[in-house]
Amino acid sequence: MPESDLDWSTGVADDFEWSVVDEEQLENAALNAYLDVEDEYVPLPSEDSFLILSGDNAGSVVTAPPSRAVASATGHAPPRIDRDQALAGSRPIYLVQRGGRYHRFLPRVLVGLHAAYGDNLALGAIANVPSANAQAHRNFFSFSPVSALQIADPQCYLLDTEILRLKKDPITARAYKNAPYLAHTDAPDWVQRVLDAQRASGANLLLTPGRALDPDEPQRSLDGIYEQGDDVLSRLNHGERVALNLTLPARWLSSIALRNRLLDQIMDQDQFDTLYVRVQWAQGKAFIPPDDAELLTGIKRLANLCADEDRCLLLPQTGLTGWYALAHGAAGFGLGVSGADQAFAEFVFRPGAKGAVERYFEKQLLHTLDRNTHNVLAKAPGYVRCACPYCPALFANEPWSHELSALHYLHSVGELTAKVQQDSQRHGRHAALRRIVTAAHRYSTGLPLSSEQSPKHLDAWGQAL
Repeated sequence: MPESDLDWSTGVADDFEWSVVDEEQLENAALNAYLDVEDEYVPLPSEDSFLILSGDNAGSVVTAPPSRAVASATGHAPPRIDRDQALAGSRPIYLVQRGGRYHRFLPRVLVGLHAAYGDNLALGAIANVPSANAQAHRNFFSFSPVSALQIADPQCYLLDTEILRLKKDPITARAYKNAPYLAHTDAPDWVQRVLDAQRASGANLLLTPGRALDPDEPQRSLDGIYEQGDDVLSRLNHGERVALNLTLPARWLSSIALRNRLLDQIMDQDQFDTLYVRVQWAQGKAFIPPDDAELLTGIKRLANLCADEDRCLLLPQTGLTGWYALAHGAAGFGLGVSGADQAFAEFVFRPGAKGAVERYFEKQLLHTLDRNTHNVLAKAPGYVRCACPYCPALFANEPWSHELSALHYLHSVGELTAKVQQDSQRHGRHAALRRIVTAAHRYSTGLPLSSEQSPKHLDAWGQAL
């Protein structure tokens, strides 16, 4: 589904009684209240510098705090880590997708997460090469100085309309302009062009092209992907690192025969120490993780193998499903502010709701609900109000700020990711994540939620954990 159809503030309204408003001509009082707070900074002693948490320079690293800025009560920020330290896997990797909306606020989220949880979290940023020009991507990465990983995804899978379920004509004129390699796949130096586009965008972790694997011709497709990957390896410059970029229809993980073939190939071909795996699964409701047991088993087996073989597995565009995979050996996962960034879902045309959907992520429940349901839950016994930097302004002002709600979501999932590492002292990440899921499942019991609103994925996760 196109990103515009699955934005944080839009989506399918059937089966849900979403609260809908018309935002046209309305001022975002909540966002303005958040932006108008005092400039706040936190020392970064390891570099004799300062992280700016709020204000005009929020998200930056400076040698001196702005005048009249106030020191954060959080104390000192942890040292920043580099690409290789992040890929070593000592802490989970949290990848934030640039997306089309709200991207100017993402550096605030990243620097806030680093200041609060940097000892237990490695951060990364993803920009899609076809979505903007190279300078825009470089600017985005430069404004995200706490991102150890900077990935410019070439999105070559957009060419594979016969394998994936994509919207009609998925490559726009703008995409061809920003990523001209998409129009010249027969060029003898095509792989070089794909790599150069990522370099020009400022990436520090390169990706192989990532064409979709065809489940109807599995071995030929696998061989072709690895041959292309070997070509990429031969073109790397000194100091560069690359991840094998795999794009999989869900059948590759849900079918035992296909899954075994894929895992055997990964185990036998050890020239890639990092895998970047995108999985296309069936379209569901926006921001609701899939509960398909076979798919989840496939993700689990893939993560198990990568952990056993000491491969760094990154799962972009997976949202909470990628967070769940941390329990099974995934090194990191990615998400963004739109529904399309939570899942690489099969395209199904559905008319969007009129107006804007007011959504809120309930960290205690590991689930996204509409605002009306949130208001009911907030009065229920045992409810814990969020203490993130965005919720005070979000709930103190009207109309509802979709920007702040989205930033709350990104911050909350980052906090959950850090918590997995913080609690891993007791029997590892698997046990830490299981405890979080168990607590959420226990809390959900007895809540006034309809069958459509209940977090069904918690049952599926609990069984797999």
